[in-house]
Amino acid sequence: MRFVKAQRHGPYIDTARKRAALRRKQRLEREALPLFAEQVAAQQPSEDEVMAARALRWDRWQEEHRAQRAALWRRARQRLAGYGENTRRILRHLWNTAPYPGTPGYLLDMLHSYDVGRLDPENPPWIWRGGEMNMEAVRLTIERIHARKAAKECAA
Repeated sequence: MRFVKAQRHGPYIDTARKRAALRRKQRLEREALPLFAEQVAAQQPSEDEVMAARALRWDRWQEEHRAQRAALWRRARQRLAGYGENTRRILRHLWNTAPYPGTPGYLLDMLHSYDVGRLDPENPPWIWRGGEMNMEAVRLTIERIHARKAAKECAA
């Protein structure tokens, strides 16, 4: 079954730009309340404390994000397993040929669309089964688009 592997971003990197942004943020907080600048400064954590806390939060966020994504994949596979053999085979084929990104959210959305009747397995929206295109209709559509664009430019 098609899927996109989740990106790994690596550990939190403490950079000079991040530290400069933190200093700027803390300075603006102090300047926002000039009468209480000393009290605000006393409550602000040091750069090293903030960077250490961000590194811990980053690691926790990555773990939580991976766990949530894995739970969504499990839920999607469980829903897919709940269909009959023929329906499951058709839905897997639709998923493998769909233009959507291979993420669990899109798979769950496709299964929901099938459940509520928005997705017709015999005629999915990403496969054109119509006859030859009427070139005159295409030309008229393009002309209307250009006319609307020109009207917007004149109005502006």
